[in-house]
Amino acid sequence: MLSVMEVILALKSTPLFREVPGEGLKRLSDFIQEKTVRANEVIFAEQDLGDEMYLVRTGRVSVQQHIAGEDTQVDVVAAGGHFGEMAIIDDQPRSATAVANEDTSLLVLHKNDFRSAVQDYPDIAFEVFRELTRRLRRSDQRYRELMEQPRRLGRETR
Repeated sequence: MLSVMEVILALKSTPLFREVPGEGLKRLSDFIQEKTVRANEVIFAEQDLGDEMYLVRTGRVSVQQHIAGEDTQVDVVAAGGHFGEMAIIDDQPRSATAVANEDTSLLVLHKNDFRSAVQDYPDIAFEVFRELTRRLRRSDQRYRELMEQPRRLGRETR
């Protein structure tokens, strides 16, 4: 079992909680649970209902989406990264499948615990919003680049 300080340091190492003040991190650490998953173990599947988010303490997790009839890896989350956070915010089914690439140690935060911590320390929510906004901007940029590829290729073949 991890000490409170180890959990706080793990939270501080992820972009999602990096800027949360110490009191907020302490409150979150009260709720964090540890979970170990084995290589190739499915942590959750696309379209599952979810109520937890995960921080990778050690190991790596592959995030996959079912696209055009195939499972496509869209991200790999390593130590210090996080995944599944949308489930603690929007109450919608999972948008991807998460599979451990190797034996992996996770820190788990349940939706109700997250919401309780946010009520006590609203700064936590603002930091989560900032990180989600950064991800959205990166996705917008990738989408824009994908949309521009055919145009560039068309110009190059002329």
